[in-house]
Amino acid sequence: MFDASSVVRRAPHQVSCNLNDEVAILDLNKSLYFGLDAVGAHVWEALQEPRSVAQLCATVVDHFDVAPAVCQTDVVRFLESLREAGLIETVR
Repeated sequence: MFDASSVVRRAPHQVSCNLNDEVAILDLNKSLYFGLDAVGAHVWEALQEPRSVAQLCATVVDHFDVAPAVCQTDVVRFLESLREAGLIETVR
């Protein structure tokens, strides 16, 4: 489970590219593609460097019309799905 201080980064075994406001990710270990919408793509782009959940939520709140509490829940849920897919890992 992630909390606000959890720091995550992209897993090393993936490649991604921007497609307008979306992102396509290829897991090189599983040969599976993943597509992210605008908000997911924004979070993924923010993960070019390791970031805390709090930092990710701050950037999402700054760029999208979402309440901070809702953002926290949604970002944590999204990060959990990326971790389950093997696309991110926890730094600390």
